[in-house]
Amino acid sequence: MSDPHPLGFPTLTLRGGGWILLALLAISGGFLAWALSGVFSGDRPIGSGNDPAVYGFTLEPLHADRGVLVGSGSPRDFLPSLDAPAVMRSADMLRWNAEHRTKYVVSNDRVAGVVVNGEARAYPLAVLNAHEVINDTLGGVPIAVSYSPLTDSLVVFDRRIDGQERTFHVSGLLYNSNLVMYDRVAGADEHSLPSASRTEASLWSQLGMRAIAGPAAAHDARILPLPDANITSWRMWTAVWPDTTVIMGDPAQSSRYKEFSYARYYLSPRVDFPVSGLVAAVREPTSAAVAMAEAAKGDPRSRKTAVIEVREGDARAVYSLAELAAKAGDSGRVAFEVGGRQFEATVQPSPLAALARATDGKPAVVIPQLWFAHEAKW
Repeated sequence: MSDPHPLGFPTLTLRGGGWILLALLAISGGFLAWALSGVFSGDRPIGSGNDPAVYGFTLEPLHADRGVLVGSGSPRDFLPSLDAPAVMRSADMLRWNAEHRTKYVVSNDRVAGVVVNGEARAYPLAVLNAHEVINDTLGGVPIAVSYSPLTDSLVVFDRRIDGQERTFHVSGLLYNSNLVMYDRVAGADEHSLPSASRTEASLWSQLGMRAIAGPAAAHDARILPLPDANITSWRMWTAVWPDTTVIMGDPAQSSRYKEFSYARYYLSPRVDFPVSGLVAAVREPTSAAVAMAEAAKGDPRSRKTAVIEVREGDARAVYSLAELAAKAGDSGRVAFEVGGRQFEATVQPSPLAALARATDGKPAVVIPQLWFAHEAKW
C-alpha cells in the first residue's frame, strides 16, 4: 500500500506501484533514444511527401522535367532491393509447393522471364512488387531486374556502367509515375559511406533508360536494355525454358509478397502521379476477355492497356497484349515483323500475357509497359 500524503493524497512508492511509472519512463526514454539515434547515425528513413529535395539526392545536373519528378510519399529504400537471391530449379518447384502450405509460384502466376547467354531465370512479380529492383548475376553478367508496378514495366540491364559495377535501389521518387532508381558502387554498404558519398548517388529513370540527376547525368549515362526479357506466366515460361531457374524471395519479406497487389489499379483510368503527355482517360476493360473483344473491333487503347514495345535497330513497334491475343485466336500464336525481322508471340488470354521472340532464335529487345507510360514524354 502507498504511504499517506500529508495533504491526504497517496504517495507513490516502488512497492505501491511506482515501479510501473519507472518502467513507463524507461520505455519512453528508450524509444526516444532510438528515434534520436536514427537522426545522428543516418539510419532513419530519408524522404517523405512529394518534394524530391527531401530525399537526400543531388538533383544537379537535372535532366528531367521537374514537374513530373516527385516523391512517392514513401521514403528511400522503403522497398529494399533484393540482392543475389537464392534460386531453385523449375523441376524442384512442384515438390517445394507440395511440401509447403503456401505455394510459391504456380502456373498462372506472372513472372519476369530473363535469358542471358542462354541461361534462363524467372522472377515472380509477387516478389518484384515488394522490391522493384533485384540485383543478380545471370549467364555470368551482373544484371539489374527492374520492375515498376505503377507502369507494369520491366527493364533488365547490365549493372556495369562506365566500366564500374553498381547495384541499383529504390529511391522513393517517381518520374512520369515510373520507378526512379539510385546507384551504389557494387559491394558498398550505404550506412558505411560518409554522408557526402550518399548524396553523390545518381538517379536513373527506368523507362527513360538514363541517368536524370547526379554525377552520371553529367555525362548523359544510359541504360541499355538487355534482350530476351518478358513479362509472362510461369506456365508459358517453363514451356519454352524447361530448365529455367526461379529466384526465391527474402523470407523476412514474405508477408509483403502476399499483401502487394495492383490488380484494382490496373482496372482504373486513374493515374496517381503526374505524367508529361498523359493520354486521355478511357474506361479500362474489366477483364481480359473484354479487352480482347475491344481490340478485335479496333477500339482505341486505354491508359492501362498492357503493351509490349519491340525494338529492332532503330525500328520500334508497339502491340497491345489484347491485340495480339485477338489475332492469335485458338492457336495462341501470332507472327509480326519489326524492322525487317520476323517475330512470333505466344499469347494466353487469362491471365493476359505474351512471350515475344525473334523467329531466328537470336536475342530481341522487348519492353513490357502500360500504354500511358509508353506515350509519356521521356
